[in-house]
Amino acid sequence: MDDPAGVAEKKIARRSEHDLYPMLVEFLEFEHNVKGYRIDEKKSSNAYGAGGNKWLFPDVVGMENLTDGLHREVVTAIRESRDRQIRLWSFEVKLLVNRSNARETYFQAVSNSSWANFGYLVAAGIEGSETLKELRILYAMHGIGIIRLDEENPTESEILVPARERPDLEWAMCSRLAVENKDFHQFMTKVRQFFQTGDM
Repeated sequence: MDDPAGVAEKKIARRSEHDLYPMLVEFLEFEHNVKGYRIDEKKSSNAYGAGGNKWLFPDVVGMENLTDGLHREVVTAIRESRDRQIRLWSFEVKLLVNRSNARETYFQAVSNSSWANFGYLVAAGIEGSETLKELRILYAMHGIGIIRLDEENPTESEILVPARERPDLEWAMCSRLAVENKDFHQFMTKVRQFFQTGDM
C-alpha cells in the first residue's frame, strides 16, 4: 500500500523552479494580459567573470500593452504624443520561501528587477505567517510585490502584495542585460518591435 505522505514528498522532490515558469506565464497572460518570457541565465556571456552576473537576471520577464482594447485612433494619438504604451514586469521565482530564506530571496528580486516598472517575488509556497509578515516589511522599504503561485491551477494564483510601480524604465540596466544575455536581447527586440508596429 502506498504511503500518501511519501508519494507527496517524492512529487515535491521531483519539482524544480523550471517547472513553475510556464505556470507563471499562463497566470500572467490569463489574469493580467501580460505576455511572459523566460530568461535563461545560462545564456549569459559571463564577461564580468565568476559571480559578475549574480542576482542580475530575473527568471521571467513580462510585457503589458497599455493600449490593448483601445480604439485605433486613440492608440495612434497615444503613439504620436509619445505617451506611455507599455509596462515591463520582472519576476524572481522560488519553490518555497520561508523564514530562513525570505530576506535572501526578496533581495535577489530587488537586485534583478531594478530595471522594470514592476518587480515580483513569486513562490509556489510561502511557509508561515511570520514569513509573509517579513516580506511585507521588506515590501514597505523596496516595493517588490509577492505572488503565490498555484501549481494545481495556475490561473488561480494570487498577487498577495501588489508591486509598487516605478514610472520610468532603467534603460541603462536594460542595455547591460541585453548585452550579457541572449534571451533578454530577444526580449528587448520584442519591445522595440512593439514600439515600431504596436504588435506584441
